[in-house]
Amino acid sequence: MGNQHILLLILFSSISLRSFSAADDGCRPAACGPTEPVIRFPFRLTGQQPSRCGYPGFNLSCNKQNRTIIRLPSSRSHIVNRINYISQVIYIDPDFCQTKKIKGFNLTDTPYDYSSVRSYSFYKCTSQNFGFMYPAVPFPCLSGGNYSVIAVRSGLFPRGNMPASCEEMKMIDLPVRWNGDIRTELELMWFTPGCRGCEIEGRGCGWNNDGEVGCLGSSRGFPRSAKYGLSLGIGVPVSVCIIGLICYAATRVRERSETHHQSTDLFSIGIVPQSLSSTGLDKSTIESYQKTTLGESCRLPNDDSTCVICLSDYKPKESLRTIPECNHYFHADCIDEWLKLNATCPVCRNTPESSSLVTPCSSTSTTSSVDSS
Repeated sequence: MGNQHILLLILFSSISLRSFSAADDGCRPAACGPTEPVIRFPFRLTGQQPSRCGYPGFNLSCNKQNRTIIRLPSSRSHIVNRINYISQVIYIDPDFCQTKKIKGFNLTDTPYDYSSVRSYSFYKCTSQNFGFMYPAVPFPCLSGGNYSVIAVRSGLFPRGNMPASCEEMKMIDLPVRWNGDIRTELELMWFTPGCRGCEIEGRGCGWNNDGEVGCLGSSRGFPRSAKYGLSLGIGVPVSVCIIGLICYAATRVRERSETHHQSTDLFSIGIVPQSLSSTGLDKSTIESYQKTTLGESCRLPNDDSTCVICLSDYKPKESLRTIPECNHYFHADCIDEWLKLNATCPVCRNTPESSSLVTPCSSTSTTSSVDSS
């Protein structure tokens, strides 16, 4: 057994060395600091990664404090808080409080989507009692001793309905999606290049030999060949143990049969564990969960982009269903079939507290006609 372990160690070491040498192509991920976002295609760090490592318009850089920054044509540089490569969203700091300036964003000359830009009006109010104006966003960092600065999304309050103590300072456009907080983080989303599929597979994305963007090489992290070797190394001993247990159980059964002079079928004494019958939700409970028709942007509140049941990306006009307890989204057809057999969410495994459970035999396959947007 010791020789077998040594052989496996040598195999994994050679595979790892071969993988690292193959990945050393000059476009390895980079970062401005140990706590900064990892930069890889379509982004590139100017001065650290060659131009072929990024897509046009996706240049980032490091400032003197080793923070990652992005420069937009219509405004100053902004700190990059994080990057979600699967959702294809980069989160930036609006920096209102540090600069004490209220300045908008124009994304028309950038690779980022500007269809989600919203207009906000900033007001200077001498009265401190503006809680009734929810969802107004207060900015204490821009306020003074005898006035407060708030931001209100345009269209929520007609100009004539604003208190007389509030004077409009400026109206700007901000890239805010869903219920984002404009004080701490703005969201820039891109659609081209589309590397979401490569990211889900754990593979690199970049320029291929044909000059087109596509998935590159094997999955990031542990090499795929090493994963196969690890599976083999674990699977063989486990299989041997299972076979040994079955042989041991068969021997005990045969001995008992000979002792009592009984003819006993090996498979009738419970060597194979009895399968447990799972329970699911009834039809009315499943149909009571909200059903949504996905829009053209394919964007969801929790940034889900893939159905974890069928592992397919969401597409426009598809019907999704939400589990209310955890607000996770799935294809309606996928989650309906799942919930008929399982009463838990496929992602977080939470069980509805007030759901009516039925056995799979009593459930009926049907498609809900509820469709909300």
